[in-house]
Amino acid sequence: MVKVAPCAGILTARACARAADAYDVLVRHSYRFARWLPHRVTNVLLRLAWGPWDRSRPRLPAVAVLLLAAQERAEGARKLVPYLTARASERTPRGRRFLYRLAAVLSAVKEPRLSEAVLSRLSRLPARYEAPLRGALAYRSGQRLFEEGRISDALAEVALYADAHRFCGQLYRHLLGERAALGPLPVRPEFEASTIDWVPGRVLHLVSNALPHAETGYTVRTHRIATAQRDAGLDPHVTAFGGWPRGGVDTAERVLVDGIPYHRLSPGTEFREGLGPRIEESAREAADVARRLRPAALHAAADHRSGSVALDVGARLGVPVVYEVRGFLEEASLSTAEPGAEGSEHHRLVVQRESEVMRAADAVVAPSQTIREEIVARGVAPERVVLAPHPVDPALLDAAPDGAGFRREYGIGPEEFVVGAVSSIAPDEGFDMLIEAAALLRDMGVAVRVLLVGDGTARPRLLSLVEELGLEDTCVLPGRIGPEDARRAHAALDVFAVPRQDMRACRLTTPLEPVEAMALGRPVVASDLPALRELLAGGEAGVMVPPGDAETLAKALDRVQGDAELRRTLAEAGRAEVAAHRTWPRIAETYRDLYGSLRSG
Repeated sequence: MVKVAPCAGILTARACARAADAYDVLVRHSYRFARWLPHRVTNVLLRLAWGPWDRSRPRLPAVAVLLLAAQERAEGARKLVPYLTARASERTPRGRRFLYRLAAVLSAVKEPRLSEAVLSRLSRLPARYEAPLRGALAYRSGQRLFEEGRISDALAEVALYADAHRFCGQLYRHLLGERAALGPLPVRPEFEASTIDWVPGRVLHLVSNALPHAETGYTVRTHRIATAQRDAGLDPHVTAFGGWPRGGVDTAERVLVDGIPYHRLSPGTEFREGLGPRIEESAREAADVARRLRPAALHAAADHRSGSVALDVGARLGVPVVYEVRGFLEEASLSTAEPGAEGSEHHRLVVQRESEVMRAADAVVAPSQTIREEIVARGVAPERVVLAPHPVDPALLDAAPDGAGFRREYGIGPEEFVVGAVSSIAPDEGFDMLIEAAALLRDMGVAVRVLLVGDGTARPRLLSLVEELGLEDTCVLPGRIGPEDARRAHAALDVFAVPRQDMRACRLTTPLEPVEAMALGRPVVASDLPALRELLAGGEAGVMVPPGDAETLAKALDRVQGDAELRRTLAEAGRAEVAAHRTWPRIAETYRDLYGSLRSG
C-alpha cells in the first residue's frame, strides 16, 4: 500500500476529492490482494511492516492492520488499538496523516469489532469517513437493538446517519414501517357506500402464508379449514399477505389447490420498508379481491398482520370480520427469542396490536378454553368469542396404520413397551424429561423404548442426552418423516407423551399431535398444564403429571405399562373426546353457524 498524505491545500476541491477517491481505491485493492496472498508471504510483509526493533509498535501500523485483517487475525489488530488511537489523536501533521490512513483502512476491511474499538477512542475522523464508519457501526448496533425488541432505541441509533449512510437509511425506513404496524390500530378507513350484492356462504380467508409454497402446520390448517368448509356447503377463498410467495418463484395471481382458490397480493414483491407499508398495500389489494369475490365474511388467521388487513377491508366494504387466534404467537416466539425479549418494547407493542385486533373484530375464534379466557381478559366480550378446537380427520377414528411394520423398520420388537411422540422437537416440548424418565425406568428394571419422531432445534441436544445417559439402545429418533409414516409412528406407540414445560405458551395452547394420537386410540401421558388438561377432558382422557418432574413421569409410565385396563380406558376416553368435539365436520359447522349469525345480526 503506497504511503500518501491527504491532498494539499493548494489543490482544488475537485482534485482533492479525486486524490482521495484514488487513495481509497488503492487501499481497497491492496486489501483484496492481501487476502489472496499465501500466509507465508503475508507473514513476511507483516515482519517488514513491524520492523526489526519494537515488536509492540509496528513501523507501518496502517499496513499492519490491513495485513492482519486480510489474514482474518482481527484479534491481533485489536491488540494494537491503544497504540493506533494514541497516534491518530496526535494534534500534529503526522497524527492527521495517520488518522486519514487508519480511517481508509478501516473503511476497506469492514471489520465491525475492530472499527468499534477504534472509533470508541476517537473523538474525530476525517469528514470523508465520518458517515461510512460511524454509520456502519450505527447500522450494526441498530440491528442488534431491533433483535432485542428495542425499536425506539434502534431508531435513535440509526437516525443520525439515515441520510448519509445507505444501509442506515434503509434500516431507518424499515424500522419506521415496523413501528407503524404495531401498537394501536390506525384510524379505520371510511365506509364505501356501495350496492355490492354479497354472496351468501362465501368467505375470504386472509393468512400470512399459504400452500403450495409453504407446507407448515399453519398452512395445512388453513387448507383443512377451507376444504372442510367447502364440504359443509360454504364457498371458501384464501388470500395471503402481500408479497407471498417470496422470491419471485411463482407470480401467478391465482392458483387452485385441491379446488380451493388461492389469490395472491403482489406475489414476489419485496417490501423493504417494513410492515406498515406492506399492510397498507395488502389491504388495498385485498379490498380489490373482496370487491370481485363479494364474500359474506372475512376470516383472518393470526397474527395481527392479517387481522389488520381484514379490519381495513371490512371497514371499507362493510363486511364482518372474524379473527382466528390459533395461539399467541408473540408468546410462542419467546422460547427462541433473544434474552430479555419478554417485556421488551417490541413484545409489548405486538401484544397491544393483537389485543386491539381482537377487540375490533366482529367475532374471535379460540382453539381452546384457556385461550378463550385470555382473549376475554384482553377486553373482548365473552359472547363474541367462539370455541373451535384443533380438529382431525374423522377417518382417523377408524384408521389402522401399520404400527408393527414401523417398529420392524426401526428395530423395535412387537412386545416392547414404547413411549414417545410424533411432534416438533422444540425446547418447550420437554422431551429431555422423557429421556431422563427412560433412564430412571431402566434403573428401576423396567424395560421401555422411546420413539421420538420429528425434527426441531432441540433434537441435537436430545441426541447428546441419549449418549450421555447411555440410552442408545433404548431411544430412537428418526427425524422428520412423511405424513403417512407419521400415522404409522403414532400406531407404533403404546403411550403418547406430552411432557411440555411449564411456560406461558404451553399453559395456553393445545397441540394437535396428541389429538391425532387420541383419535388413533393411543393413551396419553401429559404435563398437568391448563391447556393439556382441557385437551384431555379435564384429565379423564389421560394421565397428568407435574411438568419438569422426570421421576413422577417415570412412575406414571410404569403405572400405565403395568395396567392394560387403564390403557384401554384412556384410549376409549380419548377417542370419545375427539369424536364428540374435535373433527373437521364439527368445526366446519361451527364456522358456518358463526358466519350466518354475523350476517343475520
